[in-house]
Order: sequence, then C-alpha cells, then structure tokens
Amino acid sequence: MKLETTFNPTDYLGQLHQALNDNLPDTVMKLATRLAEQDASLPIAELFSATQWLRDCGHSDQAIALYGSWLEHTTSPVAYAVQFNLAVCLNDTKDDVAAEAAYRRALELNSDFIEAHLNLGTLLERHGQFEDALALWRNVITIARRKPDIDPVLHVQALNNLGRLLELLKRLPEAEQMLAQSLKIDPKQPKVLTHFVHLRQKQCEWPVYCEIDGVAPDDMQQATSALAMLSASNDPARQLAASRNYVEEHVDTHLNPLADPNGYAHKRLRIGYLSSDLHAHAVAILTAELFELHDRTKVEVYGFCWSSEDGSPIRARIINAMDHFIRIGEMSDEQAARCIRSHEIDILVDLHGLTQGTRPNILSWRPVPVQITYLGFPGPTGLPCIDYVVADKFVLPPELAPYFTERPLYMPHSFQINDRQREIGPCPTRDDCDLPNDAFVFCSFNNNFKITEEVFETWMRILSRVPGSVLWLVSDHESVRNNLRANAQRLGVDPDRLLFAGRVSPAAYLARYQVADLFLDTIPFNAGTTASDALWAGLPLLTCVGRTFSSRMAGSLLMAVDLPQLITYDLQEYEDKAVYLAGQPDQIAAMKRQLQENRLSCSLFDSPQFVRDLENIFKEIAVQTTQEIKQTPINNVHNVDVLNFMRADFTGIVEVGSSSGALARAYRNINPACSYVGIEIDEDYAEASKQHCTEVIYGNVEKLPDETFSKLGDAQCWVFADALEHLYDPWQLLRRIKQNACSGVEVIACIPNAQYWGIQSTLNSGRFIYQDSGLLDRTHIRWLTRITIIDLFNANGFQVVEMISRILQQPSEEMIAGIRQIASASGADPDMAVQDAIPFQYVVRAVAVN
Repeated sequence: MKLETTFNPTDYLGQLHQALNDNLPDTVMKLATRLAEQDASLPIAELFSATQWLRDCGHSDQAIALYGSWLEHTTSPVAYAVQFNLAVCLNDTKDDVAAEAAYRRALELNSDFIEAHLNLGTLLERHGQFEDALALWRNVITIARRKPDIDPVLHVQALNNLGRLLELLKRLPEAEQMLAQSLKIDPKQPKVLTHFVHLRQKQCEWPVYCEIDGVAPDDMQQATSALAMLSASNDPARQLAASRNYVEEHVDTHLNPLADPNGYAHKRLRIGYLSSDLHAHAVAILTAELFELHDRTKVEVYGFCWSSEDGSPIRARIINAMDHFIRIGEMSDEQAARCIRSHEIDILVDLHGLTQGTRPNILSWRPVPVQITYLGFPGPTGLPCIDYVVADKFVLPPELAPYFTERPLYMPHSFQINDRQREIGPCPTRDDCDLPNDAFVFCSFNNNFKITEEVFETWMRILSRVPGSVLWLVSDHESVRNNLRANAQRLGVDPDRLLFAGRVSPAAYLARYQVADLFLDTIPFNAGTTASDALWAGLPLLTCVGRTFSSRMAGSLLMAVDLPQLITYDLQEYEDKAVYLAGQPDQIAAMKRQLQENRLSCSLFDSPQFVRDLENIFKEIAVQTTQEIKQTPINNVHNVDVLNFMRADFTGIVEVGSSSGALARAYRNINPACSYVGIEIDEDYAEASKQHCTEVIYGNVEKLPDETFSKLGDAQCWVFADALEHLYDPWQLLRRIKQNACSGVEVIACIPNAQYWGIQSTLNSGRFIYQDSGLLDRTHIRWLTRITIIDLFNANGFQVVEMISRILQQPSEEMIAGIRQIASASGADPDMAVQDAIPFQYVVRAVAVN
C-alpha cells in the first residue's frame, strides 16, 4: 500500500482500516503512528483497534510504541484509559516496572479508575507488596461508598481479592468480612462460598453455615469443598458428592492417556510419588522413612515434586531418600505429565488428593498405567484417573467402599506409614508448658477447622464433669482463641480452663505430649499425623469413629497399637469414657507404659514390615509386560510432510521401515500404478504392510544381499520416514543406494533433531533415559542435527534440495536464554543455536548428483 505524502486524517483513517483488513502490520504501524502524532487525529477507538490487532499478531512492542506516541502527542481527557491499556500490554511482556508506572500514571489522571486499582494491586501482590495491594483494593471499596453506581462486578472483584489475600496472610476475620460483603452484593458465587465456609471452620465460627441474604443453606452445603466436607459431615455420600463437584468444576476428564496401557518390562518396579508437600508438612513427616526403606533390589523410587524449597531438614532427607527427585513446579500440568511419562513409571502414588495446591490434571493425562491416592486426602477423590486408595479394613470397611471411586488396597495392619526417626525431646515440666500441676490435662492438637460445634460442646461437658481438668489446644489465631473461650463461657465453663500451646521445634512438640494425660480426638475428621505423634510420644488417645474414612483413621491407629479400648462409637460413649478415664490414673499410666514399651514392636510403628507389605501389593497391581520390545511401536498414521515431498509421478519407490504400510496406502491412493516396495525389520510389521505395498522385504536393509539390492535399482525414490536414525551405517547405505540406481534417484527422509531443545534439557538434567518411541527411542543408533544431516547427504553423493522443520513445542524464554548463553560460551552463533533447537524433526529431500 502506497502512503500519501500529504497529511489528511480522513484519508489516513481509511488507509488504516484497509491495512487492518489486509493484515499489514508495518503499514498499520506507520499509518497509526502518523495519526497519533497529530493531536486527536487518531480516535481512541481506532487506537485500541490498531494496538489490539498488533498484539494479536505478536507485535506487542509496536503496540507499546504506538500507545507511547499517542500519549506523547495528546491532551485527550481519556488518556488515563490509554495509560491503563499500555500498562496491560507492558504487563503481558513482563515489563513490570514500566507497567506499574503506567498504572500509577492512569490513577494520577483518574483516581477513581477502578480497573487500575485492581490491576496494580495484583501486580504488587505478585512482587510481595501485600499491604500496598490491600490498600489499592480498599480504595475500590471507598470509591464504591461514594459512587453507588459502581460496576458491581468490579466491586465484587475487589472484595474477593481482599478476602483471598487476607486469608493467605492469616488475617481470617478480615478475610471473612470481605467475602461476606461480596456475597451480599452477589450471592451466586459458589467459589466465594467455598472459601467463606472453610474460613468459618478455621476460626471455629459456629454455626459454620450461617445466614446470608440470598444464600440458601443448601447453597453453602453444595459449595463446601471436599476438604471442608471431611469435617462438616459424617455422611460418606456427601463427602463423595463434594469431591465429584470439584472434579466436575476443575478437572479435565477427557484427556488422552499418555501411559502405555500394556505397562513396561523393568527389572525393578518404578514407583513415583507425586506431591507438593515434601517439605515441613504432615505428609512428609509420615513418609520420610517410607522412601528410605524401599528395597532397591526390587524398586526404583522417583519423587515428582512442586513443593516450596523451605530448607527444612525433613526436605533434605526426603530428597536424599529418592533415587530420582524431579522438580515439576515450573512445568504446566501437561509438561509435568509428559515428564512423568518419559520415566516409564509403573505405579504413581499421589500424596496430595484434593487438598490445597492440588494439580489433578497431571493425573488426568494418566502418565502412568496404575495411579494411586494415599495419605494426603482421607476421603474419596472422585477422580476417574485414580485406580486405587491405600487403606485397611478398619479405616475403609467393605461396606463403605461403594462411597469411594477408587478400589481399596488393603494393608494387613494399619493404612498409615510412620517415621521411626522422629526425635522426642527432653520431657518438659508442666510449669514449662504453663499447665497446672494438679489438673487432669486433656489435649487436642488437631487443626482448628476439625473442631466442630458438636465436638466442642462434648468437650465442655467433659470438663464440667471432671472438676479441675483443663483442655490444652493449639492455635495461632487470636480469633480462634477468642471464639473458643466465648463458647466455653456460653456453655458454663470457665474460659481459663482452655489453654493454648505455642509453636516449638518438632522434637519439643513431641515431648510436650508426655505432660498431658489423654488426647481427645475430633470427629468426623480424626487426627491423622497428630494421632501418630501422640501415640509415638506415649500419650493415649480417645477417639470416636464414624461412617467415613476420615472419621475412622484414629481407630485404625489404635488397633495397630493394641489399644482398642480407646475406640468409641458415639459421642455419649466418648464423653463417658473420657470422664471415666480421668478418674483412673492407674489405667492411664498403664496405657502410657504399654505405648512406651511396645513402641518399636507394634504394627503401627513397624515401618520395615509396612514397606514390605506395600511393595508386595504394588507388585500384584503393577502392569508389566514380559514381551520383547519392538523395534518401534507400529505406526498406523502416515507422515504428511514426507508424503508432500513425494512426487505424484514416481514409478518406483522403496520405503525403509514400512511399519503398518500407512504411507504406502496414502501414496498409492494418489498414484496406484507405482511399484511400492517396503523393507521391514520386524516380521509382524512386515506382514501388516503387505496389504498396502506391492512387495515387502522382511529383513535388515543394511544386510540385504547384493542380488536383492540390485533389484531395487529401478526405484526413483527411497523413503526413510523415521528410519535413517535406526541404521548402524547410514553413510554406507546412501552410497549403496546411489551406486545401484539405474538413473537419477532421490531420498526423502524424516530425521529427529538431536539439537532439539527438549534433548538439550534432558542432557543437562542428566535424565537422558531411553524410551520405546520418540526422540529418545532406545533403538535410535545415530543422532543428527541440521548440519550433520546436510553433511550426511553431501558426503555420500546427494544434494539436499528441500528441508523443512517439524515443530512440536516452542521452548520457554528461560530455555532460549540458556541456549543462547551456551552458544556464546562455545563461540557459536546464538541466533542460529536457538533456530536449530526449535525443530523436533527435519524432513529432507535430497537428489543424487554426479
């Protein structure tokens, strides 16, 4: 398009619209910039259209420049909106410093601009400036008070942002207040209701299902998360429904499985553990010795982890216990799944379930033939991609199994693994713990959200019936302490009889149990790790079992330490037993002695036996093939790019590695008169390709006798669709093809790129593990790059006349930066190094030359 030399805004606008229609980015930029340089000559609508179009075309830098030019030359009253759009564009290019400046400039021009407050707050939160982010979102609330006509969607967004961040900062009452205001504006927010319900659980705000205008009690129950439902209901059907609700809303259940359903043929079973809790967390505390005790003659242990690097001793220990520890935190769900698939894991154990931070779509890709849930979530996950749950017949009796989507794997004793290496510190005195020396001390160190109103009322009746007794709890939140004390007062119990423990080291925490008299469990969400802690330290635990996995955990542990007398089956029995035991110091002392004396011999803490039992079960359920590995998996889909390189008038073709005959079928549909000979090293594949080739030779192309080879001299084209790299000496074979050709011959080949960025990443991580197919196919003998491919043909009498790249996935910006750095360090061209790292394969057409 030719640009006019004289400036006429109307003409330029017309030309701009035409350039947009014609997809001419350079022309769009020139016309829009010229208009922007003339005050008000580029209307804001056209500015936004042009910049958005440039961004959509991948020209964000030009869009940013155009915004800047417009702002430099305008006095428009709507410049604040352009500053905002500029900030959004800068944010997309990860220029946060410039984006922040543009957002702030927008607010200088219009202090009531809600969207700028919202976006700037999000940017500042990302950089850890939490108080500044909160202040910006609170500004929106202030503006809303002055301007009742504010967009309710933006008002709600600000309130929800406040609630979410305040919750993360452990400012629970403020968080609840923000979400309550949000729900009053728009009651139809299931995700907000989910957080609201759990916030009330965490604070022991009862009733949890409170009244909010426009929100029905059923709405709150329906919105209760799967984790919160473990504490909210003793009904297994409701727990399963909550999990299924989560799966329906958050999980992609229609992904194509990555795993080979026929399994693998490893000498040692490959067991993978998947979790974000492999740091200072309850799951890590339980499982550390599990990873250490696996029999390395039978299994190989992998950890796939997106945990935070907290520097804790338990994390260092777990990393050291793994044969392979792979961090997947920076990977997408699909990338993580493909990474897991690449390691040919036989059994994947998900230690996360539906707890906070879960990534169920990794499992939805089914990277492993057998997938198991264990420990992280003591309830049904509802995930169709999970096959089994580790259990025992107490925690998940057969009559409750129908409420699980997973099949139970029954351990012979307790379902729970334990770590015998946990150190118990010196026993403190009661004075050290601020406890009365002459009182009977009940304790319950469970998470606060497990304490229900019904259980707390039972505890208060116990205190009322045991004069002078106290209840020792743990809470970091003043709001929880205040709520519990107020409820004690309401129930006629002196609030001072509730005592709260502070945070101490792990060893001191375990030692603390030794000064208490009896642990009172919660229902319907029992103690899990906390119960094991108490029993390991020698403190008897009283539980009440229910109808769900989560309400039967402590009962399972008590069976495994041979203290079934501490299991009750309704709250009245639980209350009466607690009162009775408070008056039986000899019985309490006897149970404490039993726990101490049998600690290492009882089944709960016999971790070596647990691991042997678990490995035996894993061996039974693993899908393993004993068949000999094929040359490569048979391919029923032809390579379109190879087909496109094959001329439609060939009279004779030889294809090396004809597999199923898919390419032969596709080509002969175009040219049925062609003589098409397949050469196949695998007998089954040779048989399969006979139906599409005119002739199939079963054998190794490199070992064909001269008589057979000479008969192929009439072929005008030899095809290697993913076959050349499988040859021991492709150089010699190319020379032989040229020497035997009766006339001009050409070769068409699809060849993996050994310089591919994924291969570079695999090499740098030390994870160059052979697979049954793909770039790391165990039958690949030769590894070629763009340069070595060209040299291969040139050195043997052929000239490459066409070469295209097949691109599977673009590398990340971090990977590109790393490739450039390595290239520079080795004296190579960084731009060319990046260009050569992107293709997954090359498709080449080479012709014989004299």
